[in-house]
Amino acid sequence: MGLHIDEIISQLLDLAKKHKATGDNIDDFIDSELLELEAEHIIIDYCENKGLLVNGFPTEKKQWPEEDLEEDYFCRERYQLYLDTLATQHEDVAELMWAYVNSFWENQFEGKDEYLQSIKYNLDSGDFYDLTI
Repeated sequence: MGLHIDEIISQLLDLAKKHKATGDNIDDFIDSELLELEAEHIIIDYCENKGLLVNGFPTEKKQWPEEDLEEDYFCRERYQLYLDTLATQHEDVAELMWAYVNSFWENQFEGKDEYLQSIKYNLDSGDFYDLTI
């Protein structure tokens, strides 16, 4: 089946420890970004395994007018929109996203409620996600 939410949070915390241990040189920056992508991918896998969709994304791929634009459908921004939308709709996804953000960037938000409010603001403003292709 899939991992239990507590197991996923444990994985996120392990990745966060590695993330905090990265330094300031370019290789560390790249490593840091890879750790962030890995954490996001773990949460995405959880959501996909539960069959969660946002406007058909990610399994009901939309048709693009040109074949070479096909890869842009699965861009990081669209996955961010996917995760943020699900975090506002599903408590388990909100817990995973909060565990990720709070462990990677401690003290960025005072609490989970403030974090979720920032997501809702970004979703409502329409300016945060650049999905124009």
